[in-house]
Amino acid sequence: MTFVRILFFIGVLQFCIPLKAGLHTWDGKHPIDKIAVTVVYFVPRDRIPLPDWKERVGYFCRRIERFHEREYQGQSQLTTHISPEPFQSARTTPQLRSGDANFIYYQTLGEVAQGLNFPQKPQKDFPILLVLSDINWRELDDFYRLKPTEDGFEFEGNLNKGEHFPGAKSGGARASYRSQQGVGWGLVSADGWRVPYRGSDCVVYHEGVGHTIGLPHPEKANASVMSLGQYRGWINESWINEDQKKRLGWTAKPTDTNDKTSDLFSVFRALPEPKVPKPNEPVSLKLNWPSGAKVSECQLRIQTDLQGSWITIPQVPSPNPPEVLQVGKFDRPTPVSYRVDAKLTTGEDVELWGYFQVRSQPSNNPTPAVRPQVTSSAVAIHSRTEKEFDLLS
Repeated sequence: MTFVRILFFIGVLQFCIPLKAGLHTWDGKHPIDKIAVTVVYFVPRDRIPLPDWKERVGYFCRRIERFHEREYQGQSQLTTHISPEPFQSARTTPQLRSGDANFIYYQTLGEVAQGLNFPQKPQKDFPILLVLSDINWRELDDFYRLKPTEDGFEFEGNLNKGEHFPGAKSGGARASYRSQQGVGWGLVSADGWRVPYRGSDCVVYHEGVGHTIGLPHPEKANASVMSLGQYRGWINESWINEDQKKRLGWTAKPTDTNDKTSDLFSVFRALPEPKVPKPNEPVSLKLNWPSGAKVSECQLRIQTDLQGSWITIPQVPSPNPPEVLQVGKFDRPTPVSYRVDAKLTTGEDVELWGYFQVRSQPSNNPTPAVRPQVTSSAVAIHSRTEKEFDLLS
Protein backbone atom coordinates (compact mmCIF):
# COMPACT_ATOMS: atom_id res chain seq x y z
CA MET A 1 0.00 0.00 0.00
CA THR A 2 2.84 2.38 0.89
CA PHE A 3 4.53 1.63 -2.44
CA VAL A 4 1.31 2.44 -4.32
CA ARG A 5 0.96 5.72 -2.42
CA ILE A 6 4.53 6.69 -3.31
CA LEU A 7 3.90 5.98 -6.98
CA PHE A 8 0.70 8.04 -6.84
CA PHE A 9 2.55 10.94 -5.17
CA ILE A 10 5.28 10.86 -7.82
CA GLY A 11 2.65 10.86 -10.55
CA VAL A 12 0.96 13.91 -9.04
CA LEU A 13 4.29 15.73 -8.84
CA GLN A 14 5.03 14.96 -12.48
CA PHE A 15 1.66 16.40 -13.46
CA CYS A 16 2.02 19.57 -11.40
CA ILE A 17 5.67 20.41 -12.00
CA PRO A 18 6.89 21.39 -15.48
CA LEU A 19 8.87 18.56 -17.00
CA LYS A 20 11.22 20.88 -18.88
CA ALA A 21 13.49 23.59 -17.57
CA GLY A 22 13.23 27.11 -18.88
CA LEU A 23 10.18 29.25 -19.50
CA HIS A 24 6.76 27.67 -19.78
CA THR A 25 3.10 28.55 -20.15
CA TRP A 26 1.11 29.79 -17.15
CA ASP A 27 0.01 26.26 -16.23
CA GLY A 28 3.52 24.86 -16.69
CA LYS A 29 2.52 22.42 -19.42
CA HIS A 30 4.30 23.78 -22.50
CA PRO A 31 7.75 25.34 -22.99
CA ILE A 32 7.88 28.91 -24.33
CA ASP A 33 11.63 29.35 -24.61
CA LYS A 34 10.79 29.87 -28.27
CA ILE A 35 7.44 31.16 -29.48
CA ALA A 36 6.35 31.22 -33.13
CA VAL A 37 3.46 33.58 -33.94
CA THR A 38 1.70 33.10 -37.26
CA VAL A 39 0.18 36.50 -38.07
CA VAL A 40 -2.73 36.60 -40.52
CA TYR A 41 -4.57 39.57 -42.02
CA PHE A 42 -8.21 38.46 -42.22
CA VAL A 43 -10.54 40.04 -44.80
CA PRO A 44 -14.23 39.14 -45.24
CA ARG A 45 -15.34 38.14 -48.73
CA ASP A 46 -17.12 41.46 -49.36
CA ARG A 47 -14.21 43.74 -48.37
CA ILE A 48 -11.01 44.94 -50.06
CA PRO A 49 -7.66 44.66 -48.23
CA LEU A 50 -5.92 47.84 -47.11
CA PRO A 51 -3.32 48.86 -49.71
CA ASP A 52 -0.57 49.15 -47.07
CA TRP A 53 -1.62 46.20 -44.91
CA LYS A 54 1.86 44.63 -44.98
CA GLU A 55 3.44 47.79 -43.58
CA ARG A 56 0.89 47.97 -40.77
CA VAL A 57 1.13 44.30 -39.87
CA GLY A 58 4.92 44.39 -40.07
CA TYR A 59 5.08 47.38 -37.74
CA PHE A 60 3.11 45.65 -35.00
CA CYS A 61 5.12 42.46 -35.41
CA ARG A 62 8.38 44.34 -34.89
CA ARG A 63 6.95 46.19 -31.89
CA ILE A 64 5.85 43.07 -30.03
CA GLU A 65 9.11 41.26 -30.84
CA ARG A 66 11.20 44.09 -29.38
CA PHE A 67 8.98 44.36 -26.33
CA HIS A 68 9.17 40.61 -25.68
CA GLU A 69 12.95 40.64 -26.08
CA ARG A 70 13.29 43.52 -23.62
CA GLU A 71 10.95 42.07 -21.01
CA TYR A 72 12.34 38.52 -21.01
CA GLN A 73 15.97 39.51 -21.64
CA GLY A 74 16.44 36.73 -24.18
CA GLN A 75 15.11 33.94 -21.96
CA SER A 76 12.09 33.60 -24.27
CA GLN A 77 12.43 34.30 -27.98
CA LEU A 78 9.42 35.52 -29.94
CA THR A 79 9.38 35.24 -33.73
CA THR A 80 6.54 36.45 -35.93
CA HIS A 81 5.72 34.98 -39.33
CA ILE A 82 3.40 37.08 -41.49
CA SER A 83 1.16 35.16 -43.86
CA PRO A 84 2.23 36.48 -47.31
CA GLU A 85 -1.29 37.21 -48.56
CA PRO A 86 -4.50 38.38 -46.89
CA PHE A 87 -6.76 35.53 -45.81
CA GLN A 88 -9.94 36.08 -47.81
CA SER A 89 -12.83 34.65 -45.83
CA ALA A 90 -15.55 32.54 -47.42
CA ARG A 91 -18.01 34.55 -45.31
CA THR A 92 -19.30 38.08 -45.76
CA THR A 93 -19.21 40.77 -43.09
CA PRO A 94 -22.93 40.33 -42.18
CA GLN A 95 -22.42 36.58 -41.86
CA LEU A 96 -19.47 37.03 -39.53
CA ARG A 97 -21.43 39.55 -37.47
CA SER A 98 -24.53 37.39 -37.13
CA GLY A 99 -23.80 36.57 -33.49
CA ASP A 100 -22.11 37.92 -30.40
CA ALA A 101 -18.42 38.78 -29.97
CA ASN A 102 -17.57 35.17 -29.07
CA PHE A 103 -19.33 33.93 -32.20
CA ILE A 104 -17.24 36.08 -34.54
CA TYR A 105 -14.10 35.05 -32.64
CA TYR A 106 -14.67 31.33 -33.16
CA GLN A 107 -15.89 31.80 -36.73
CA THR A 108 -12.79 33.81 -37.64
CA LEU A 109 -10.15 31.76 -35.83
CA GLY A 110 -11.73 28.46 -36.79
CA GLU A 111 -11.80 29.33 -40.48
CA VAL A 112 -8.20 30.55 -40.50
CA ALA A 113 -6.90 27.58 -38.49
CA GLN A 114 -8.55 25.13 -40.87
CA GLY A 115 -7.49 27.07 -43.95
CA LEU A 116 -3.84 27.15 -42.88
CA ASN A 117 -3.86 23.69 -41.31
CA PHE A 118 -2.65 25.33 -38.11
CA PRO A 119 -0.59 24.24 -36.33
CA GLN A 120 1.48 22.29 -38.79
CA LYS A 121 3.46 19.49 -37.19
CA PRO A 122 6.11 18.80 -36.07
CA GLN A 123 6.17 22.07 -34.10
CA LYS A 124 9.38 22.92 -32.24
CA ASP A 125 8.32 26.35 -30.99
CA PHE A 126 5.14 27.14 -29.05
CA PRO A 127 2.61 27.97 -31.80
CA ILE A 128 0.31 31.00 -31.68
CA LEU A 129 -2.21 31.96 -34.35
CA LEU A 130 -2.75 35.72 -34.29
CA VAL A 131 -5.45 37.08 -36.59
CA LEU A 132 -5.67 40.81 -37.32
CA SER A 133 -9.17 41.31 -38.65
CA ASP A 134 -10.26 43.95 -41.14
CA ILE A 135 -13.58 44.34 -39.33
CA ASN A 136 -15.02 44.84 -35.87
CA TRP A 137 -17.74 42.80 -34.22
CA ARG A 138 -20.16 45.62 -34.99
CA GLU A 139 -20.09 48.33 -37.65
CA LEU A 140 -17.56 51.05 -36.84
CA ASP A 141 -15.46 53.50 -38.85
CA ASP A 142 -12.26 53.02 -36.88
CA PHE A 143 -10.39 55.83 -38.70
CA TYR A 144 -12.97 58.46 -37.73
CA ARG A 145 -14.00 56.49 -34.61
CA LEU A 146 -17.68 56.80 -35.49
CA LYS A 147 -20.50 54.28 -35.55
CA PRO A 148 -23.60 54.82 -37.70
CA THR A 149 -26.94 55.37 -35.98
CA GLU A 150 -30.44 56.33 -37.16
CA ASP A 151 -29.66 59.94 -36.22
CA GLY A 152 -26.24 60.11 -37.86
CA PHE A 153 -22.73 59.30 -36.69
CA GLU A 154 -21.89 58.78 -33.03
CA PHE A 155 -18.38 58.76 -31.54
CA GLU A 156 -17.23 55.45 -30.10
CA GLY A 157 -13.72 54.99 -28.76
CA ASN A 158 -11.40 55.77 -25.89
CA LEU A 159 -10.67 59.51 -25.81
CA ASN A 160 -8.86 60.69 -22.68
CA LYS A 161 -7.94 64.37 -22.32
CA GLY A 162 -7.65 64.75 -26.07
CA GLU A 163 -5.57 61.58 -26.62
CA HIS A 164 -6.90 58.61 -28.55
CA PHE A 165 -6.45 55.09 -27.20
CA PRO A 166 -7.85 51.78 -28.49
CA GLY A 167 -11.07 50.49 -27.05
CA ALA A 168 -14.57 50.44 -28.53
CA LYS A 169 -17.63 48.40 -27.60
CA SER A 170 -17.94 47.44 -31.26
CA GLY A 171 -14.43 45.96 -31.32
CA GLY A 172 -14.47 42.35 -30.19
CA ALA A 173 -10.82 41.36 -29.55
CA ARG A 174 -10.49 37.92 -27.94
CA ALA A 175 -7.80 35.37 -27.08
CA SER A 176 -7.48 31.89 -25.61
CA TYR A 177 -4.71 29.59 -24.43
CA ARG A 178 -5.68 26.12 -25.62
CA SER A 179 -3.78 24.00 -23.13
CA GLN A 180 -4.75 20.54 -24.37
CA GLN A 181 -3.63 21.28 -27.92
CA GLY A 182 -0.61 23.31 -26.80
CA VAL A 183 -1.47 26.36 -28.92
CA GLY A 184 -2.69 29.92 -28.54
CA TRP A 185 -5.42 31.72 -30.49
CA GLY A 186 -5.62 35.50 -30.63
CA LEU A 187 -7.98 37.86 -32.48
CA VAL A 188 -7.42 41.61 -32.70
CA SER A 189 -10.40 43.37 -34.27
CA ALA A 190 -9.98 46.37 -36.57
CA ASP A 191 -10.31 48.89 -33.73
CA GLY A 192 -7.26 47.34 -32.07
CA TRP A 193 -4.75 47.66 -34.91
CA ARG A 194 -5.85 49.15 -38.26
CA VAL A 195 -5.49 52.72 -36.95
CA PRO A 196 -2.40 53.38 -34.82
CA TYR A 197 -3.91 54.89 -31.68
CA ARG A 198 -1.43 55.21 -28.85
CA GLY A 199 -1.54 51.80 -27.15
CA SER A 200 -2.62 49.71 -30.15
CA ASP A 201 0.64 47.78 -29.96
CA CYS A 202 -0.30 46.88 -26.37
CA VAL A 203 -3.54 45.35 -27.66
CA VAL A 204 -1.68 43.22 -30.20
CA TYR A 205 0.66 41.85 -27.54
CA HIS A 206 -2.03 41.54 -24.85
CA GLU A 207 -4.27 39.38 -27.04
CA GLY A 208 -1.70 37.92 -29.42
CA VAL A 209 0.97 36.80 -26.94
CA GLY A 210 -0.02 37.44 -23.32
CA HIS A 211 -3.35 35.64 -23.06
CA THR A 212 -2.31 33.00 -25.61
CA ILE A 213 0.41 31.68 -23.27
CA GLY A 214 -2.01 31.81 -20.35
CA LEU A 215 -1.18 35.16 -18.75
CA PRO A 216 -4.22 36.54 -16.91
CA HIS A 217 -5.05 40.12 -16.00
CA PRO A 218 -3.13 41.10 -12.85
CA GLU A 219 -5.27 41.21 -9.71
CA LYS A 220 -4.18 44.78 -9.04
CA ALA A 221 -4.75 47.10 -12.01
CA ASN A 222 -1.74 49.04 -13.29
CA ALA A 223 -0.20 50.21 -16.56
CA SER A 224 1.32 46.82 -17.42
CA VAL A 225 0.56 45.30 -20.81
CA MET A 226 -1.69 42.63 -19.27
CA SER A 227 -3.65 45.25 -17.35
CA LEU A 228 -4.44 48.81 -18.48
CA GLY A 229 -1.35 49.45 -20.59
CA GLN A 230 -3.32 50.05 -23.78
CA TYR A 231 -5.08 53.02 -22.13
CA ARG A 232 -1.87 54.60 -20.83
CA GLY A 233 0.64 54.61 -23.69
CA TRP A 234 2.61 52.72 -26.31
CA ILE A 235 3.97 49.28 -25.54
CA ASN A 236 7.48 50.63 -24.95
CA GLU A 237 5.99 52.58 -22.02
CA SER A 238 4.47 49.41 -20.57
CA TRP A 239 5.85 46.22 -19.01
CA ILE A 240 4.99 42.72 -17.78
CA ASN A 241 4.72 42.35 -14.01
CA GLU A 242 7.72 40.55 -12.50
CA ASP A 243 5.55 38.16 -10.51
CA GLN A 244 3.85 37.06 -13.73
CA LYS A 245 7.17 36.54 -15.50
CA LYS A 246 8.55 34.56 -12.57
CA ARG A 247 5.47 32.33 -12.66
CA LEU A 248 6.51 31.49 -16.24
CA GLY A 249 10.04 30.57 -15.12
CA TRP A 250 11.79 33.87 -15.84
CA THR A 251 14.73 34.83 -13.62
CA ALA A 252 15.84 38.41 -13.08
CA LYS A 253 19.20 39.51 -14.45
CA PRO A 254 21.34 42.49 -13.36
CA THR A 255 19.56 45.76 -14.10
CA ASP A 256 22.38 47.04 -16.30
CA THR A 257 21.43 44.45 -18.94
CA ASN A 258 17.92 45.88 -19.16
CA ASP A 259 18.38 49.63 -18.62
CA LYS A 260 15.24 51.21 -20.04
CA THR A 261 16.48 54.77 -19.50
CA SER A 262 19.17 54.48 -22.18
CA ASP A 263 17.28 52.23 -24.60
CA LEU A 264 15.94 54.04 -27.67
CA PHE A 265 12.97 51.70 -28.02
CA SER A 266 11.94 52.22 -24.40
CA VAL A 267 12.40 55.99 -24.23
CA PHE A 268 11.26 57.27 -27.62
CA ARG A 269 7.89 59.03 -27.85
CA ALA A 270 6.31 61.37 -30.39
CA LEU A 271 3.27 63.19 -29.03
CA PRO A 272 1.19 65.78 -30.92
CA GLU A 273 1.11 69.40 -29.76
CA PRO A 274 -1.52 70.58 -29.30
CA LYS A 275 -3.30 67.34 -28.48
CA VAL A 276 -6.45 68.51 -30.29
CA PRO A 277 -5.40 71.01 -32.97
CA LYS A 278 -7.90 73.19 -34.79
CA PRO A 279 -8.00 73.76 -38.56
CA ASN A 280 -5.15 76.04 -39.72
CA GLU A 281 -3.36 75.66 -36.38
CA PRO A 282 0.30 74.53 -36.56
CA VAL A 283 0.85 70.98 -35.32
CA SER A 284 4.12 69.45 -34.16
CA LEU A 285 5.29 66.22 -32.54
CA LYS A 286 7.24 66.52 -29.31
CA LEU A 287 10.01 63.90 -29.22
CA ASN A 288 11.65 62.05 -26.33
CA TRP A 289 15.19 60.67 -26.73
CA PRO A 290 17.65 58.82 -24.49
CA SER A 291 20.25 61.04 -22.86
CA GLY A 292 23.14 61.81 -25.21
CA ALA A 293 21.41 60.47 -28.31
CA LYS A 294 22.74 61.64 -31.69
CA VAL A 295 20.38 61.20 -34.62
CA SER A 296 21.57 60.30 -38.11
CA GLU A 297 18.13 59.91 -39.73
CA CYS A 298 14.60 61.01 -38.82
CA GLN A 299 11.59 60.82 -41.13
CA LEU A 300 7.96 61.83 -40.62
CA ARG A 301 5.03 60.60 -42.70
CA ILE A 302 1.32 61.30 -42.28
CA GLN A 303 -1.96 59.97 -43.65
CA THR A 304 -5.42 61.57 -43.67
CA ASP A 305 -7.23 58.76 -45.50
CA LEU A 306 -7.04 55.13 -44.40
CA GLN A 307 -7.04 54.04 -48.05
CA GLY A 308 -4.69 56.83 -49.13
CA SER A 309 -0.95 57.28 -49.45
CA TRP A 310 1.52 58.22 -46.74
CA ILE A 311 2.96 61.70 -47.30
CA THR A 312 6.52 62.53 -46.25
CA ILE A 313 6.79 65.85 -44.38
CA PRO A 314 10.17 67.56 -45.00
CA GLN A 315 11.88 68.96 -41.91
CA VAL A 316 14.06 72.06 -41.53
CA PRO A 317 17.49 71.72 -39.86
CA SER A 318 17.13 71.50 -36.07
CA PRO A 319 19.18 70.63 -32.98
CA ASN A 320 20.51 67.09 -32.72
CA PRO A 321 18.52 65.30 -31.49
CA PRO A 322 15.48 67.26 -32.69
CA GLU A 323 13.06 68.24 -29.95
CA VAL A 324 10.07 68.47 -32.29
CA LEU A 325 8.99 67.52 -35.78
CA GLN A 326 6.80 69.98 -37.67
CA VAL A 327 3.66 68.33 -39.01
CA GLY A 328 2.07 71.43 -40.56
CA LYS A 329 -1.48 72.79 -40.73
CA PHE A 330 -4.74 71.19 -41.82
CA ASP A 331 -7.43 73.27 -43.49
CA ARG A 332 -10.36 71.21 -42.17
CA PRO A 333 -11.27 68.75 -39.40
CA THR A 334 -9.73 65.35 -40.10
CA PRO A 335 -8.20 62.27 -38.50
CA VAL A 336 -4.41 62.05 -38.92
CA SER A 337 -2.20 58.99 -38.61
CA TYR A 338 1.54 59.56 -38.38
CA ARG A 339 4.69 57.48 -38.36
CA VAL A 340 8.21 58.43 -37.31
CA ASP A 341 11.33 56.48 -38.30
CA ALA A 342 14.57 57.42 -36.58
CA LYS A 343 18.11 56.09 -36.45
CA LEU A 344 20.97 57.01 -34.14
CA THR A 345 24.64 57.30 -35.06
CA THR A 346 25.18 54.16 -32.95
CA GLY A 347 23.00 52.19 -35.37
CA GLU A 348 20.01 51.90 -33.02
CA ASP A 349 16.72 52.53 -34.78
CA VAL A 350 13.11 53.01 -33.80
CA GLU A 351 9.73 53.41 -35.46
CA LEU A 352 6.59 54.75 -33.85
CA TRP A 353 3.09 55.23 -35.24
CA GLY A 354 0.44 57.47 -33.72
CA TYR A 355 -2.87 59.22 -34.31
CA PHE A 356 -4.71 62.45 -33.54
CA GLN A 357 -7.75 64.36 -34.76
CA VAL A 358 -8.02 67.91 -36.01
CA ARG A 359 -11.29 69.29 -34.63
CA SER A 360 -13.10 72.61 -35.00
CA GLN A 361 -13.95 72.28 -31.29
CA PRO A 362 -12.70 69.64 -28.83
CA SER A 363 -16.20 68.15 -28.61
CA ASN A 364 -16.89 68.17 -32.37
CA ASN A 365 -16.03 64.94 -34.18
CA PRO A 366 -14.66 65.11 -37.72
CA THR A 367 -17.01 63.20 -40.00
CA PRO A 368 -16.53 61.40 -43.31
CA ALA A 369 -18.16 62.72 -46.46
CA VAL A 370 -20.48 59.71 -46.85
CA ARG A 371 -23.77 59.37 -44.99
CA PRO A 372 -23.98 56.61 -42.35
CA GLN A 373 -25.43 53.29 -43.46
CA VAL A 374 -27.26 51.64 -40.59
CA THR A 375 -27.32 47.86 -40.84
CA SER A 376 -30.62 46.20 -40.03
CA SER A 377 -30.63 44.61 -36.61
CA ALA A 378 -33.12 41.97 -37.74
CA VAL A 379 -30.45 39.28 -37.80
CA ALA A 380 -30.46 36.07 -35.84
CA ILE A 381 -28.10 36.39 -32.88
CA HIS A 382 -26.17 33.23 -32.06
CA SER A 383 -24.67 33.23 -28.59
CA ARG A 384 -21.93 30.69 -28.05
CA THR A 385 -23.13 28.85 -24.98
CA GLU A 386 -22.46 25.32 -26.11
CA LYS A 387 -19.32 23.33 -25.42
CA GLU A 388 -16.28 24.56 -27.33
CA PHE A 389 -15.74 22.61 -30.54
CA ASP A 390 -12.15 21.54 -31.05
CA LEU A 391 -11.27 22.64 -34.56
CA LEU A 392 -7.66 21.52 -34.18
CA SER A 393 -8.15 17.83 -33.49
